[in-house]
Amino acid sequence: MTRSTRPALTAVAVLVAAAVLAGCTTTVAGNPGADPAPTPTEGPGSDPVAWADRLCGAVMSFAVPATTPPAIPPGADLPTVKGAVSDYLGTVLNGVQQGRSQLGSIGRSPVQGGNDAVGRAQSALEFLEQDFTGAKTAVDAADPNNPESVMAALNQAQSTFDAITPPNPLADLSATPRLQKAAERATQCQQLSALSATAPR
Repeated sequence: MTRSTRPALTAVAVLVAAAVLAGCTTTVAGNPGADPAPTPTEGPGSDPVAWADRLCGAVMSFAVPATTPPAIPPGADLPTVKGAVSDYLGTVLNGVQQGRSQLGSIGRSPVQGGNDAVGRAQSALEFLEQDFTGAKTAVDAADPNNPESVMAALNQAQSTFDAITPPNPLADLSATPRLQKAAERATQCQQLSALSATAPR
């Protein structure tokens, strides 16, 4: 991703606490049974790992296409370059919109502070949608037979890339110890961390 993206989580061991019941002196008649109440899928009591995975997965919808450069063959003419950049911008824009949709259905955080991370990611993706829409509109409107027009649009697109501030859920989750540990176990967060570490700065 961009220079502003920094991998925010470090690998730490996850402590597993074993609950041991001892010294019970009262005998309770009957057979043990499962709690009839289902485990919540969101909010307090829900799985923080699954929730963090959904948050990082939403951002991955943008991050993967954004860090996959357009395929431009060597010696391509300006119309070909314009088409490749337009396709790239369209793919990134689609990823941004998918990410926003996924964030809208992520559900309440199981831990205090998580909902703020979702809000910041939503806000960042909203601005990215505007930026990439503007860049794609300019590229699509450029006259392929006018080199100056195409170059101006490509320069605008490059300026958009250089100025973006992508969402950084890893940093937001690291502010809460329980969510940080959940992110370390979440597959999508691990992949986002690896992508951030290897993306050009």
